Amino acid sequence: MIRMFLLSAILVFIHVSCGSFSSEDSLRSILISKHDVVTQEEYYNGASADDLQNVQSITKSVITILIGVAIEEGYISDISVPIKEFLVSEYEQIENASQTITIAHLINHTSGLKWDGYQEHEGWMNSDNPIAYFLQKQQIHGPGKAYNYNSAGTHVLSVILSRATGMTTLQYATKKLFDPLDFGEVSWELRRDGYHDGAGFGLSMRSKDLLSLGQLLINDGIVKEQQIIPLSWIELMLNDPDKRITKWGMKNSTHGSGWYTGHSMGKDIHYSMGYGGQFLFLLPFEKKVIVVNHDHDTADGISQQVDFLKHTLPSLLSD
Repeated sequence: MIRMFLLSAILVFIHVSCGSFSSEDSLRSILISKHDVVTQEEYYNGASADDLQNVQSITKSVITILIGVAIEEGYISDISVPIKEFLVSEYEQIENASQTITIAHLINHTSGLKWDGYQEHEGWMNSDNPIAYFLQKQQIHGPGKAYNYNSAGTHVLSVILSRATGMTTLQYATKKLFDPLDFGEVSWELRRDGYHDGAGFGLSMRSKDLLSLGQLLINDGIVKEQQIIPLSWIELMLNDPDKRITKWGMKNSTHGSGWYTGHSMGKDIHYSMGYGGQFLFLLPFEKKVIVVNHDHDTADGISQQVDFLKHTLPSLLSD
């Protein structure tokens, strides 16, 4: 009760001190676990435990996890394989498409293709051929040379997963992640090419299921004595030395292999982040997982993210 009162007091203080805008106006949930024990599960602004939360670009981290599982199962040889091996028909139809972009480049946002961030989203989502929309972009850097956050690239990873496994991305995710973790309902939208969205616009799940995913990663990919995610893949996702400096997220964060890494109290914090203030934080040094969801359907999404990171997150990390 004292913990809940203190958090409520903090949220009220933030709302007053930030004036007319506060991320807490749109806060949906905060869940925390330590050593697999849920220490906080709170819902706000009319949300409930059974509501599906659109996790936005946390989808990219889920896709990256599934790529690692598919490699372990032999559907994909490794991350160095060129994407053209899975996009044969598209490459036949697109003149001058880069021949050397690999799965690793898509995971790390280093394809080298021109991409103007959120300004591309409407055109890409309305495209009848999202794969071609991506491949037809101008090559402005050699693959692997420069970091440029590219949502269409991770959607192509969803396409590759489906073609490699012979299952839809949702079917594969359900078999390999969602069912073993006893997820409730999951909604995953299709893009116009018929593939489940990998860009970060259409995956929705319960906050407590997102917490379970974080606990799986904290526990080295093991649930019910079963290795769901290869430990070597978790190490790559969280500790890839090739992560690049990014302007998004916690101050001085790096990003790559599907995950961000920030720092607090002299320790690394690994996290996934989606538009509007969707967060999955992993604190391995204390076996702690934090899930936060906000309303994503807003033009103030970036402000919500920044406001939460600046004002609310420090209290959750230090508790």
